[in-house]
Amino acid sequence: MVQSGKARQVRKVRLGDHLCLPFSNDEERREVLTTYIVDGLARGERVIYYADQTKPDMVGSWLAESGVEASRMVDEGHLQIRPIDNGHLSGGRFELDIVITTLWVEVRRARDAGYPGVRISREMTSELAQVPDERALLEYEQRLSSVFHSRELAAICQYDQRLFDDAAMTGLVACHPQLVQIDPLHDDRRLRIIPTYAPRGLRIVGTVDVMTVGALTTTLNRATRWPEADIHLDLGGLEFIDVAGVRAIVRAAAGLEDGRHLVIQQLAPGLRKVFAVVGWDRAPGLRFGEEVGV
Repeated sequence: MVQSGKARQVRKVRLGDHLCLPFSNDEERREVLTTYIVDGLARGERVIYYADQTKPDMVGSWLAESGVEASRMVDEGHLQIRPIDNGHLSGGRFELDIVITTLWVEVRRARDAGYPGVRISREMTSELAQVPDERALLEYEQRLSSVFHSRELAAICQYDQRLFDDAAMTGLVACHPQLVQIDPLHDDRRLRIIPTYAPRGLRIVGTVDVMTVGALTTTLNRATRWPEADIHLDLGGLEFIDVAGVRAIVRAAAGLEDGRHLVIQQLAPGLRKVFAVVGWDRAPGLRFGEEVGV
């Protein structure tokens, strides 16, 4: 995912938020959007999904995994799944005037139906997303801001990074005040564990000690049940790990089936010595990838 200093965890999205989801992995996208839709329905908001490539049945399968019956939500009017050209395009092109009008109409309809607001997500393909110049970007933000300032609308715009070059993605991200990102699997201020998708694994940030080793162990056990052959452990944000933490990693690696590995990435040289001091760097199922500064 494109990195930014301004990012909002998906469970913290509220009415008034205008967010960008640049993704390079379909699983990442599915998890973010499922959480976004389910949370909106739970809050009593109307949810509208503008689809381009995704079939309605696919969205329904996402929700079913979270215990939500999409067909019932649709029948009751809480959830709507529409083609992207319904209210967003003119002659096959993305038109800001149409978008603004559509958003205001949907806000009014939701209000009249008794909803506190409407939560929208839309798929933007390379054919639909025309990267504007700097002046147009400013106009885009200024005109959209009035809709979001009403605090009756939240939106996530989806961009598949595999369809855009770096310059295009920079322009598209700049159209949005914030990015949206998946929630951590664990976050207690001492230790944060965030799922990663390209490659599949975990990013560990903070301190692993007697207070947090239990959370690390639980999350590692969960990750080792993922279907990927290799699970990557990004330790670039690790500030400290004690022997119990190292032992938890080694045990998780040893429990993998033959041919699978726990791959340690971005480990500081000093921390590598913690693994090597008792020979755990040669433990079965454990591999070391790129180190910090290498």
